[in-house]
Amino acid sequence: MNTPVRFSVSLVCGLLAAVGLFLLMHFLVSRGEAGVEAQRRDPLPQFIRMEEQKEIVRRREREKPEPPEEIKPIPRLEAMATPTQPTPQPPTVDLPRFDFPTDLALAGLPMAVPPPAPSAPSGPVAYSQSLTPISQVPPQYPVRARRQGISGWVRLEFIVNPDGSVRDISVVEAEPRKGIFDQEAVRALSRWRFHPQMQDGQAVPAIATITIVFNLEG
Repeated sequence: MNTPVRFSVSLVCGLLAAVGLFLLMHFLVSRGEAGVEAQRRDPLPQFIRMEEQKEIVRRREREKPEPPEEIKPIPRLEAMATPTQPTPQPPTVDLPRFDFPTDLALAGLPMAVPPPAPSAPSGPVAYSQSLTPISQVPPQYPVRARRQGISGWVRLEFIVNPDGSVRDISVVEAEPRKGIFDQEAVRALSRWRFHPQMQDGQAVPAIATITIVFNLEG
C-alpha cells in the first residue's frame, strides 16, 4: 500500500474517532444535566414529621407548671385583756392630834432669832490696799515707738478678782496719745496678779487704777 492510500485511511479513522468522542461527550453532558434538573424538581426530605411535632407540643402543654397556691392570710390574734388588779391601799392609822400655839411669843416661850446673814456687795468695791503686784510680766516696748524714740505712759482701770487675777481692763488716759502703748500695756496687765481686796474677812472684787510707764532711758 502506497503512502497516499495510508494517509487517506488514517485521516478517515481519525475523523471517525473524533466524531465518536464528540458524541460520547455530548451524551454524558446531557445525562448529567438531566440528573441535576431531576434533583431540583424533587422536594427536600423532611426529617421531622408533623406527627412528631404535634407530640412535642402536647408534651409541653402537659408539663406546664401548676399555678402557685394562694397564700391565706394568717388570722390575727386579738390581745387578751388582762384583768386589772386593784391597787392595795395603805392602812389608815388615826394619829393623836396635838394643838401647839403657832405664835411662840404669845405663848410666853423664848424664840431663837437667827443672826442676820452678811450682805454680799452688789458690785466691785474700791481697791483700798497697797497696789503692789505679787507677780507681773514686763510690757514689751512697741517697735514703732522705739524706732521713733517715743516715750509715754498709759493709765488703766481694771478689776482685781477675789483670786487676785485681773479682768475688765480699760484705757483711761495715755500720753502722748492713745493707740501707741495701749495694746502692750493691756497685754502685760492681763497677766499680773495682786492681793485681793478683803472685806469682812472675805475676798471681794475691787476696782483699781494703775499707770504703766514706757521710757527708753529707763
